Order: sequence, then structure tokens, then C-alpha cells
Amino acid sequence: MDVALRRMRAEDIPQVIAIEREAFSPGWVGTPFRRDLNSRYCRFLVAYLPDDDDTHSLDDAAQPASGAPDASMWGRMLQGVKSALGLAGEQFNDQLAGYVGIWLQGSQAHITEIAVRESLRGQGIGELLLIGTVRVALEQGMDEVTLEARVSNFIAQRLYHKYGFNEMGIRKNYYADNREDAVIMTTDAIHAGAYREQFTRLQERFLERYGEIHIDL
Repeated sequence: MDVALRRMRAEDIPQVIAIEREAFSPGWVGTPFRRDLNSRYCRFLVAYLPDDDDTHSLDDAAQPASGAPDASMWGRMLQGVKSALGLAGEQFNDQLAGYVGIWLQGSQAHITEIAVRESLRGQGIGELLLIGTVRVALEQGMDEVTLEARVSNFIAQRLYHKYGFNEMGIRKNYYADNREDAVIMTTDAIHAGAYREQFTRLQERFLERYGEIHIDL
């Protein structure tokens, strides 16, 4: 299965809404994607399963930001994963696998929501979306990345800890469906040398596990 990451387009909105409805509770207030796509303070990325005719070159992708892997590493990511996720032979036509919403607020890149199609979870797509988020934050000159996570969502919290997010506090009764608390999580300064080195290592390990992936931010 090929997997790629790019900016969300208007024609993606119906699929993104379907993923949002599948991932979140019935009480979740839907995101005004069409409006937010036109905001300079908002960025949406989608992980998608391109068709066989969808080809790209290194020139199509954003150049590595400060702290991102060098060009040769990102060059290896541009050709696509053929079967690393175990779904070789299935037919897709730019089917979306997941998405992430990012608000650029002052010096912070804030993840508003991140979701993966249920049938494709557990295959690195959420991690790929997180990698894309940090790259956007670096390229936009943000100082840190922030988010909220359900206190009961230990799987997500482990991934965020892996990418340098620290628990900064609790938002009481944050989620409308069951009044569950949210953990506030924030990275250290993403332009600091220690974080850049960690982020580079994590991306290298991701490549070793999943192969070459096209990223176009």
C-alpha cells in the first residue's frame, strides 16, 4: 500500500468529514473545514493512498526545515511505500487514511484534531501525521507544538511522549460527550539542538520500519 502526506484540498473535505465522524463521539462539534482551509493561521494535512498514476519528484516536496533530515533522507521518502503496511493488492483511488488539523497561534503550532480511518489504524499513519505536524511547525518558525489528549487515551499519549511532548496540566471536563478531562501536552523548544536531533532520529527509525514515503507540505 502506498501512503503519502500532503496538504488538504477542498475536494478532500467529504472524506475528512467521514473520518472525523468515525473517529470522534456523536457529541463532537464538526470542524468548518471549508472555512478553515482559507485561513492563513490553519493548516490541514492528509495521509492518503494514491493511485498508481500519482507520481511526484523531489522538487514537488518542501525542502527540509532546520532540524529536519537532510535532502538525501527526504529524497528516499518520495517514492512511496509499496507494501510495508501489509495491504498490497487492495485498490484505492486517493482514499484518505487520516488527517491532522494545525492552528498556528503566536509561537505555537496547536494540534486541534488528529484522526486515522478505523480500518487503517495501528500502521504508522498517526505517527506520519505527527511527523508532518512538527515539520510544518519548524517551517513556519513556531517555537513549540501543543495539543490536548483524553486522559484515558494512553496509546496516543505514548506516541506524543515519544515525540517529545510533556504533560503541562489538565483541562477539567474538556470533552463534551462524557465530561472527560484532557491532558495538556507541549513539546520543548523544537528549534533547540536536542529536540532537532531527537526528531531526526525518530524520522530515520520511521523510515526504517515503513519504507519510503512521499511528503509534500
